[in-house]
Amino acid sequence: MNSSLIPEVLDNKRVSYECTCGSHETIHRIYFCRHCHQLRCRQCVSHEVDSQYCQHCLEYIPSIDAKLKKNKCASCFQCPSCMHTLTTRAIITQVPNPTDPTQTQHKKVFYLICYYCRWSSRDIGIPDQSVASGNWPELETPNCKRLDQLFDRYRLLAQKEKLDKEKKRISPRSAIILLDKYGITPSLSPKVTATLRAKMAKSSSGFSLSELKSPTDMSDFESSVATDDVEPLDINAYYNNSLEIDLGEKATLNQQLMQVESQPDKCSQLYPVSQMLLVKHSLRCKQCDHNLSKPEYNPSSIKFKIQLSAYYHIPELRIKSIPLMKKGEEFKLEMTLQNPTPYTLHVNIFDLVDTSIEPSAGIKVAETEMVLAPKDDTADLDIDQNYHSQFNDDKNFISFRKGNKLGFYINVCPLKSGECKFRLGMKHDFINTVIQTSKESSVERQPQILWITHQIWINLGDVQD
Repeated sequence: MNSSLIPEVLDNKRVSYECTCGSHETIHRIYFCRHCHQLRCRQCVSHEVDSQYCQHCLEYIPSIDAKLKKNKCASCFQCPSCMHTLTTRAIITQVPNPTDPTQTQHKKVFYLICYYCRWSSRDIGIPDQSVASGNWPELETPNCKRLDQLFDRYRLLAQKEKLDKEKKRISPRSAIILLDKYGITPSLSPKVTATLRAKMAKSSSGFSLSELKSPTDMSDFESSVATDDVEPLDINAYYNNSLEIDLGEKATLNQQLMQVESQPDKCSQLYPVSQMLLVKHSLRCKQCDHNLSKPEYNPSSIKFKIQLSAYYHIPELRIKSIPLMKKGEEFKLEMTLQNPTPYTLHVNIFDLVDTSIEPSAGIKVAETEMVLAPKDDTADLDIDQNYHSQFNDDKNFISFRKGNKLGFYINVCPLKSGECKFRLGMKHDFINTVIQTSKESSVERQPQILWITHQIWINLGDVQD
């Protein structure tokens, strides 16, 4: 997803969590594995293709059919002019009566039209079809036969290399030498010994491509277009305006790249482009091999069977407001913590001192354990609850409480001009309901409770001198 389309309230890049691979990502772009209890970004997970579908007609297409159709939908098309989805339009036309040529009859026909730019298949002379999902003619790819021959030849070469690797990996000659060395040959049956020696004799004769299929001669695969035969471009003709160019008839670069196989130069040569298929893929943890995200197979479903995004399990840390920062002047930074789980969480915020780099700011964090109330959708309706008295908060450290959210202060002092960036540590308890533990068989199994530590980077922006 394009980061420019995500509002700042959902993707605040000033607070980033450090993944196990060392990359820094916002909490909305990382995952949390409930089995190995580690943060995972999209670079340290395995991507697996689950299903392929068309985003326009929402038709599920198996992987084998999608490969044969070149990952394109057979019934949906894109406008070659503006790239919007084409719509099938029906009209009634007069056609000759097959029984009586002197009379006409009504017939319903269909053609493709774009309701955005008003482009239609009739503009380039594509005949109308008698059915809505008709067999629309496709533009034949130039040199398609030559490409098929190249694919066949390289497929044979790949098969030869595969057989050569298998022959080197398991050599019958080495097996016979080992049998003779340790004297095991007499103990084997004559049939097994004869089989090994026959394989050794066959491998010594070598392998030829003619055993698979007689390939086309290499001379047939030489370049069919020589550079000397290309007509040079007359640049002076364009600069002197001796050649008139109608920009309305010329295809743009985007339109040509939409049809790479033909690259039409004029708009009259643009053909409808088949709709590309989309993929639903699942994410798997590389360490414990458990699923982190798995969607439904139904193309119209937006639900997930498994969705272990970090903002469902990890407390979300944000900056509420950034005051005016000056070098050497200490100020109070107000931050917020939000509990996304239906359980009470205990969170500790502490400073992480990194001696390898020179810090850009000095911070002071109160060593106080913060208790976050569980997430409850109905709690926002009760506005008379006094959360400060319920949790006995220190008003000098805790600024406010509202439901499963609280605000707190940390003291920050910029040490140098430029970017003010520092690192915090967050330790909290995690209640794992998937993995349950019990000391005795007679005791009821309880959810697993453990403490997890995260490293969080805070970027406050530039400091004034």
